[in-house]
Amino acid sequence: MSILNDIGKRLVQLRKLENLDQKEAAKLIGISSVNLSRYEKGNRTPNPDMIKKLAKFYCVKPSYLAFGEEEHLNFLSDITKEEAKMLKDYLIRIREERQKHGEENL
Repeated sequence: MSILNDIGKRLVQLRKLENLDQKEAAKLIGISSVNLSRYEKGNRTPNPDMIKKLAKFYCVKPSYLAFGEEEHLNFLSDITKEEAKMLKDYLIRIREERQKHGEENL
């Protein structure tokens, strides 16, 4: 599953929690319903400013929309950028190894 699809699924879920259809949500957010549809379907990636705007509208953190990060991941909040890059590189290597061996990501 791609990151785009993940963002889209989270957007749909959040919109439905607000009991809004796409047209209503788009109007309240201040974007076109076409763009919201593209984000939700995973056909277009929202840029960082748009992720912030969407997150603010749905009262979630941008990291939740972009990566699905939940509050329980706060232990990562005090790491340095260098440490974050090292962790990211490590996770990429793990995922690549799993793909080689046909294992699914946890």
